[in-house]
Amino acid sequence: MGDVVLTTPLIRALHKRFPEAKLHFLTKRPYMPILAHHPLLYAVHAWGEHAGLYQERWAGVIDLQKNLRTLPLRWRLRYERFTTFPKENRKKWLMVRWKRAIPIRHVVERYGEALRPWGITSEALGPLEIHIPPEVESKVQAELAHKLPSGPWIAVGLGGTYQTKRWLPKYFQTLLSRLELPAILLGGKAEEIEARLIAEGLPVPVVLGAGRYSVLETAAAIKAATVLISHDTGTAHLGAAVGTPTVVLWGNTIPAFGMTPWRVPYLGIEAKYLTCRPCSKLGFPKCPRQHHDCMRALTPDFVEKQMRAFLDMLGLV
Repeated sequence: MGDVVLTTPLIRALHKRFPEAKLHFLTKRPYMPILAHHPLLYAVHAWGEHAGLYQERWAGVIDLQKNLRTLPLRWRLRYERFTTFPKENRKKWLMVRWKRAIPIRHVVERYGEALRPWGITSEALGPLEIHIPPEVESKVQAELAHKLPSGPWIAVGLGGTYQTKRWLPKYFQTLLSRLELPAILLGGKAEEIEARLIAEGLPVPVVLGAGRYSVLETAAAIKAATVLISHDTGTAHLGAAVGTPTVVLWGNTIPAFGMTPWRVPYLGIEAKYLTCRPCSKLGFPKCPRQHHDCMRALTPDFVEKQMRAFLDMLGLV
């Protein structure tokens, strides 16, 4: 999900350079809602249902995934020009191997390299975008207004494909108790039980969105929030896409990989002193060293102090 959101600045840059072009986007079906209402896209196609694309003659094909899955597209699609971007996987591998940061340009800037042959420079890349239908936004706002008091409140992204990227549920519970701010707990079906456990006994009003909200409803909830706290996952990029100040809890991955929230007030919290980070450019089902110190070291007290300073700096509380 996050990778799809991070490609959106290229859509507007392409449209500005070629306003008459019909822009098509191919992605997996679960991610299609992220793009379904984008006013500059002519069509959004589902992966695995795209055989019709092979019948067309394309002025250009831009590959922003660049892996073995997309390689057959390059062989089968008919096009005049093909472009892609530098993934910098070698540098990431060296960071994992040496446990030392080798700064990489942000992934949005690297995506922008695919546009250079079309006469578009990185300066043309704007913010991330997600277009939420008014009826979806109104529905979410009505529920939040009914269940949460007026004033500042927090959106909490519980999701994360890899366990080594995820904070401890009891830490979330303690943090929300200490901040004394109402919250909405967001995530997929996999986080539904976790959200209920965190909400139990909290002294603040809480809305359970995990397992109930669609991607667009999740984006609408984040847009209405004062601040978002999330793992290094797609939820953080949804926050950037709707302009909400975002706090990212970094576990086994590091900001130097170039995947921080794009063009939004941002606070990254990490245990910089650990010599075992980064242990992977993606993540693992469990800590390779069995201690998960990268997340355990981010205690609620440590996170609370940094979050309060961040919110105070932005004048949000």
